[in-house]
Amino acid sequence: MTSGTRTWLGTLGILIVGALIGIAGLAITNEMVHATGTNEFCGTTCHSMQWVYAAYQRGPHAKSRTGVTAECGDCHIPYESHHASSLQYVQLLAYKAKSGAIDVYHEMLGTIDTEQKWQKERDHFSGDVKAWMTANHSLTCRGCHDLSKMANSAKPAVAEMHAPLLKAETVVCIECHTNAGHVYEQPK
Repeated sequence: MTSGTRTWLGTLGILIVGALIGIAGLAITNEMVHATGTNEFCGTTCHSMQWVYAAYQRGPHAKSRTGVTAECGDCHIPYESHHASSLQYVQLLAYKAKSGAIDVYHEMLGTIDTEQKWQKERDHFSGDVKAWMTANHSLTCRGCHDLSKMANSAKPAVAEMHAPLLKAETVVCIECHTNAGHVYEQPK
């Protein structure tokens, strides 16, 4: 075997090993993205989210009359990332990393490690969600709810409320649907 052949085989071996490591890394990353976007992860693994999860379970998206439910990731992760292109997948990773880092940061500081502390910070976090929904025109809501169908609903009250929104520059669904995702008030 000549030195040129050995070099070529060595290079090929490195490329194959690199490709296998890349594929394994992508598979693990993809699995982590899906695992950390489930209700089970958000509601039970994340200590500081247990109160938010309880409020979600009291809300209409957890138990709809039609049997369709929206999970945490359906509302809190940009919708286009569910069927992501390569660029959107990278954006999804960055979004999840940023969101997770914020939660871990507050958990480590102890600012949200009890229900009382969480409630104290809730307006701040809710404001962040509202700002995000304003910036993306309620993208995650519109991923499931079709505004044009609501504006043309057979139910006059639904059509009347939603028709003007078809021409609006921004739609922030949670301005009217304040308890759509979470119901924080305990039932009496």
